[in-house]
Amino acid sequence: MKNSLFTLNKSFVMMMALFMAFTITSCNDDEEPDPVPTPDPSTVVASFTSQVDADNSLTYDFTNNSVVNGIDDRTFTSSWDFGGDGSSSDENPSHTFSAEGSYDVTLTVTATDGVTASATETVEVTAPKNRYASITDLADDDTGELRLAVDSIQNGRVSFIYRVGPGSDGNIADGFINVTGTSTSGRNSIVEVRLKDNAPHEFREGASDETIAAANFPEGVVGEWVPVEISWASDGVNTPTYTVVIGGTTVITDAPSTTRDPNDADMVAEHLSTVIDGAHNFQWKYNSNSSVSDGMYHVDEIVVYSSDSGSEVAVFEDDFQGRVAGDDLNPTVDETSPYHENCSEATVGEDE
Repeated sequence: MKNSLFTLNKSFVMMMALFMAFTITSCNDDEEPDPVPTPDPSTVVASFTSQVDADNSLTYDFTNNSVVNGIDDRTFTSSWDFGGDGSSSDENPSHTFSAEGSYDVTLTVTATDGVTASATETVEVTAPKNRYASITDLADDDTGELRLAVDSIQNGRVSFIYRVGPGSDGNIADGFINVTGTSTSGRNSIVEVRLKDNAPHEFREGASDETIAAANFPEGVVGEWVPVEISWASDGVNTPTYTVVIGGTTVITDAPSTTRDPNDADMVAEHLSTVIDGAHNFQWKYNSNSSVSDGMYHVDEIVVYSSDSGSEVAVFEDDFQGRVAGDDLNPTVDETSPYHENCSEATVGEDE
């Protein structure tokens, strides 16, 4: 009897233990899990630097130096306000301001968790300074010269603007534009024009007596930019004809190119052989071979056009804005120069 009772009690204890374990387990299953801890927000620091473009002082390149810390994903988006002059969402934008002035540029960066930060810097923008070729003549054995050589163009034109001004002695020397073929000798010019300061311009080479008499040259001006355009046409057989326009005034139209002595058969033949295929060299010269002048002859906005393909295209352009003031335009001095190695005393000038 005792053994039966002991066995019954033992079974009862085991059943109660199983019941309690089931009850505890069931209660634990009904409990809410522990909450996931909220991560700390990121730390965002907005920062940037700016650099003016070498070719255009209205254009700035912006470098975004912002950082995000405290979270795994440290990327961010960028929002730029260029002082009310435009906006950008690029990380490292370039912006050209509409005018000179002070601009409060603001960068706002936003981390992936939504945290933002901003930085503002004042950018002082100045208008671009005009640059040009500056030709002087301080050597007494040659002229100052900017020379450009291109492939021969049978039918084309060259356009540019120029201005002249006095040197330290108050005098202004003559400037020249010479359009030649394969020879740069004056007597073999298609046409060469002398640009005066306060007197009517005149032909120096390439013009017959009839052309000189018929020319309608305007008077030169001092210290002002004046446009010049010379066009030419050749057929590969005869000497070219040319048209000259200065300051909006048509000087001559379709004038035949000639040499110094049209009665000298050898000179005429030499001239024809060098210009028969049209223009090949362009020379902007200042003063003379036998004197000096520190006056100024400035040349800008050079464009050479060719119509040989049937439609006019620009084969060379230079406004000098991409150059540095003071640079020598002789390629033996500055290998980036596109001009001829016979350039002399031609540098990059800049207005103040």
